[in-house]
Amino acid sequence: MYVRSFIILSMVLAISLISCSRDEYPGPAAPEPGWDLSNYPPHDNIMPGPSGHIPTDLSGIQQQYEIDCIIEEWFFCPPLNAVWQFKIITDICKDQVLEVGECVEKFECDPSNASVEILECVFYGILGTQEKWCEKGVYKYSDCIPCEEEFCDGKDNDCDGEIDEDLPIQLCYNDCGDGDLICIDGVEECFGGAPEEEICDYKDNDCDGLIDEDQLNDCGLCGPLSDETCNGIDDDCDGKIDEDLVQECETVCENGLEFCHGGNWIGCTAQPGYEEVCNGFDDDCDGAIDEDLDCLCTMDMVGALFPCFEEPLVCGGGYKTCECVDEECTQLQLTPCFAQCFWQKPVPLNCDQLLGFIEPEMCNNHDDNCNQLVDEDLINACYTGPPETLYVGICLPGQVICEKGAWGNFYLSEQSGEVFIADMCLDEILPADKDACNGTDDNCDGDVDDGKEMQDTDILFIIDWSGSMSDEIQAVMTSLNMFASNYSDEEVIKWGVIIGPIPSDGDPNFTAWNQPEYLHLASDLVDFQQFMAALAALSPSLSGGSEMLYDAIYLSIHNLLPAASLPWPVSGLSWSSPSNLQLVGSYPDIDQFKINWRNDSNHVVIVFTDEEGQSYLWKNMNDPGNEVCGIPESELILTIQNAIDLSVYTFTPEGVKNASPSTWPANGCATGGWESLTQFFGKWYKLTSNAAIMYENLLEILDDTACSD
Repeated sequence: MYVRSFIILSMVLAISLISCSRDEYPGPAAPEPGWDLSNYPPHDNIMPGPSGHIPTDLSGIQQQYEIDCIIEEWFFCPPLNAVWQFKIITDICKDQVLEVGECVEKFECDPSNASVEILECVFYGILGTQEKWCEKGVYKYSDCIPCEEEFCDGKDNDCDGEIDEDLPIQLCYNDCGDGDLICIDGVEECFGGAPEEEICDYKDNDCDGLIDEDQLNDCGLCGPLSDETCNGIDDDCDGKIDEDLVQECETVCENGLEFCHGGNWIGCTAQPGYEEVCNGFDDDCDGAIDEDLDCLCTMDMVGALFPCFEEPLVCGGGYKTCECVDEECTQLQLTPCFAQCFWQKPVPLNCDQLLGFIEPEMCNNHDDNCNQLVDEDLINACYTGPPETLYVGICLPGQVICEKGAWGNFYLSEQSGEVFIADMCLDEILPADKDACNGTDDNCDGDVDDGKEMQDTDILFIIDWSGSMSDEIQAVMTSLNMFASNYSDEEVIKWGVIIGPIPSDGDPNFTAWNQPEYLHLASDLVDFQQFMAALAALSPSLSGGSEMLYDAIYLSIHNLLPAASLPWPVSGLSWSSPSNLQLVGSYPDIDQFKINWRNDSNHVVIVFTDEEGQSYLWKNMNDPGNEVCGIPESELILTIQNAIDLSVYTFTPEGVKNASPSTWPANGCATGGWESLTQFFGKWYKLTSNAAIMYENLLEILDDTACSD
């Protein structure tokens, strides 16, 4: 074979040195075929040919020899203005060249050259142009197109060698108003005012047809929300009227607080002044007790002593007596409160009628123990719940302190600072409306959990980690900590958390829309201690704007239903598309992003977000023309419905509770609302920055999902 290769190579080199013109190079004379059969095997050893037929005579042997040993090959010869080739016939059994053909034309042109040549032509006497190109080795020509007036199409219409030149600039209109219509690369484009960042000025700054979108406050106005005032109007547009309004009020007796309702201040907590009655109290709050009353002072009680602890006595206890006002004793009165020594006969020289006999301190706005302090260190137990619930279950008393002869506590008011409220009991634990499923008697009826017990339950929290959640994120985390802490000993509960978006590589300064954002599985279902560690490890940094929480739900529940019933098979999903400017991804990747739900447990998904539902998963990315961006709301609902033992709860503002399905951004991915996802087993709750309210909502969720009768 080496000899054959050398012979062929030598002939090719020899031919290449000769001009391949038909006139100058007719090709070498072909030798007469001479078939030497002397070495052909005996007849008995002849093997069947390709057809399975064994030749039986010399002509058949010769035919079989030609089939097995003679090959015909073609080689290219040096090119001129076309593509040429010549033929070589070789006996491979003898390594012998039998025939070399002449150089013949194979192609009119080089098929590998795809360039197009513009030629001048004449169309019915009018100068024009046509295109010339090589197609499968043959020259092809386009129709002759007559020259005409130049217009914007990326072609030299007037045949002057220039494309789209000197075209007039016309008036056009873009998203931002008037513009210039200019030809760019054969396409007319309108250039005018560029969109700007939307600001709250009642103008469409970004030219999207919307005015002040995402800029207006809850009242649909620019600027901060108005403070709630007592006027019967929802000033801050939160759906509540005159909520949480408290101001200081005053009576002749003391200061207190009053509350706004229906545009009016009502319910002043200060003690009102009453007409003085004979009861041992200063009813009219004038500093005197039972003044101008003869309830104790009658003819039978003239000279009698009555204990007293009020002014002008400066400390301790003293006495006052019933005495006659006139000689005939037609009128009687009680003397001021004086020290005991005042009635001693004779009165001691060192007697001070204003100093009283030392008594234990009492809540009476008086220095009973003569230490120059009034009502000091007086603390009493208090309880405002039903008496029969005290010390039952979780119910415990609180405490009150004494201030100026009244029991109560101090309250820090934003309007008035610290004020004292009578009968205000602090730190008491009152009965709940019903038992939470937590192993305690929350409603203090003597029945723990009202006969309920905890079931195996998997709880997955999905939290919007974008910058728009900055006001609510602390409340969310606080409520989660409160919620989980109360159930840390419940081994039947497993906890998990997903957050998103987070910036690429954890960059806390991420803001750019052309940089990737990620959905992060922070913790699969684990026990309480591991869950708390995952929460503590979450960075407080908040990133930009792709709240891919529809995707978080879908990826976390897809293994709760058969693969055949999934509207979007996970194996065919992708996070990106060349037409999608928003770059998103996940930690871990899609094929590893799943929650290890327990087979026999209740499955609970709880979502916190302030944005409409968004999906950035792409379907059928390997099938151009059939790719789809974003899981639609309807298909996500179907997936939730078919999942095994699944309940979905959502916390969102009112504005996105029932958002209409659409795409975002334009020509982008699917969006939708949140309440619709909870229609089978679950509930929608209003997102708030009040951690206590969210905590109560979470307790309700646990009672619905993890407790059984």
